[in-house]
Amino acid sequence: KLNLMKKFLLFLILLNTLLINAQKKVIKLQNHLVNKELAKLEIDKDLKNASISFYAIDTKTGEIIAELNPNMSMVPASTQKLFTTATVLELSGTEYRYKTKIQYSGKIDKTTKILYGNIYIKGGGDPTLGSKYFYKGRQFDFIKHAITEIKKAGINSIKGRVIADASIYSYEIASPKWLWEEVGNYYAIAANGLTVHDNLYEVHFKSPYQEGKPTKISKIKPYIPGLKFYNETFSANTRNTSKTYIYGAPYTYTRFIRGSVPKGKSSYIKGAIPDPAYYLAWRFQQELDSSGIKCTKKANTIRLLELNNDTIKDKRITLKTIYSPKIIDIINKTNKNSNNLFAEHLLSQIGYIKYKEGSLQSGTKAIFNFWKLKGMDIDGLHLSDGSGLSRLNAISAKQFVFLLNYMKTRSKYFSHFYNSLPVAGKSGTLRSIGKNTIIVGNVHAKSGLVARVRAYAGYVKTKSGRELAFSVNISNHNCSSWEIKKKITALMLAMAALDI
Repeated sequence: KLNLMKKFLLFLILLNTLLINAQKKVIKLQNHLVNKELAKLEIDKDLKNASISFYAIDTKTGEIIAELNPNMSMVPASTQKLFTTATVLELSGTEYRYKTKIQYSGKIDKTTKILYGNIYIKGGGDPTLGSKYFYKGRQFDFIKHAITEIKKAGINSIKGRVIADASIYSYEIASPKWLWEEVGNYYAIAANGLTVHDNLYEVHFKSPYQEGKPTKISKIKPYIPGLKFYNETFSANTRNTSKTYIYGAPYTYTRFIRGSVPKGKSSYIKGAIPDPAYYLAWRFQQELDSSGIKCTKKANTIRLLELNNDTIKDKRITLKTIYSPKIIDIINKTNKNSNNLFAEHLLSQIGYIKYKEGSLQSGTKAIFNFWKLKGMDIDGLHLSDGSGLSRLNAISAKQFVFLLNYMKTRSKYFSHFYNSLPVAGKSGTLRSIGKNTIIVGNVHAKSGLVARVRAYAGYVKTKSGRELAFSVNISNHNCSSWEIKKKITALMLAMAALDI
């Protein structure tokens, strides 16, 4: 019986090997549209110095439709957000909400209505607090609602201050793997335990009509206390401020602005708030003052107090809890709008869920281990952030397709994940892709773009009724971003038109 069982197992293994090899041979013989388009890319003069990676499978059968350098580790740019959003969805589900708590310490004198203590804003890692993506036009209304609760508690004066507590996450609010040119700008913001107003401010310019002349800063919106600028921008014959950068480290208040501003126009750029937690404490205290509730001490943060060895261990009482939107709604904004801040918060939340440590390091470690346990070949997988901004990230096309296929075939949250993706010709970062072609509505994918990198990963519905999971990445091309987008769109068209 034992020998018979061994022979049967060997037969199954041999049969499986023969089937896999036969399948691969059939695919290589197929001269279909996708392989033809890949062949064009391989001889394209614009791509003679480029790295090209592509992989596509049928999600129902597992059949490999086409491949080109599928194991090559490539800089993923924002397609990396698929790893972040899929992982947090698997770990937390769709209904989780972040909590921000308004608390007080000390005692309230019922006669004088004086609080002998402090007001605390306890951050829960919510990236949407005061976000324009959810509360446009009423981004600071939550402060007014909190002050209403403070007054209801019988507080008309505070012998203390407002203290912001962002300690739930690491105080490292910029990845050490990001370029200096990016740190200080609105899109290079890591997670903060107490994020507010998308952690950004606007610098508005007045530019002279004459080219090559210095510009003037007309206003900062919202006002950030203590923030100073060296404005080294000049007027230029340009359409936008895409080549203007703000330079400055987190928790510091001197900024250098360099680049060009459209001549004869009013324009603005967006920067990262140096210390979001302190800004919120200051803003909250300003609004308390305006409402008639005076504080006797300057606003502060737990981080700053700890730096001065001033450890406060007050017993706190919660007056109000502010709930974020559901995490699935945050995931939708992350993928459709390619929101870096939301992605970095989701990364820290992954680390917090798995290791009770909300940080870049714990989050990337948790993602790595999660997919390894699911059976992904993690050789060549390198994660340095949650958004894909770092050029040190590296993911292969096969790894992307493994994730996409897992979500399709094994995840109970697939429909939520699928619906979070931009749709070709219709929504998000794919809105302008393939207008009036077969791919409109048939490609759901995440895009990625950094200097000399263009990438896409997602799903395609083909003419023959297949659903493909695919990943494509072209790096170090010698053509414009618009031209490489056109070449990849042709590859998407080929997949959608597939009739086999």
